[in-house]
Amino acid sequence: MIQEFAADLAAQIGIKLSRVTVVDGRRVGCLDVHLLHLVAHSHKVSVLVYQSELDELQGGSCFERLELKLRAALSRLQMLLE
Repeated sequence: MIQEFAADLAAQIGIKLSRVTVVDGRRVGCLDVHLLHLVAHSHKVSVLVYQSELDELQGGSCFERLELKLRAALSRLQMLLE
């Protein structure tokens, strides 16, 4: 679900993401966080996402904080693409 949400936000600002991956934080000892990689062409940015933010997105409740984080990351990606 987060992959589609990120791709939709990227499309709104004119970025076509070639890949969106989620790295489970448990692999590195963090139980409630994930690392989200956003890739366009050969450029990649990453953003830290909490499990509670993913739960809010999936539940359809208020997920403004997640949207702000993703927009900031996509803005950084857009600067790399220019």
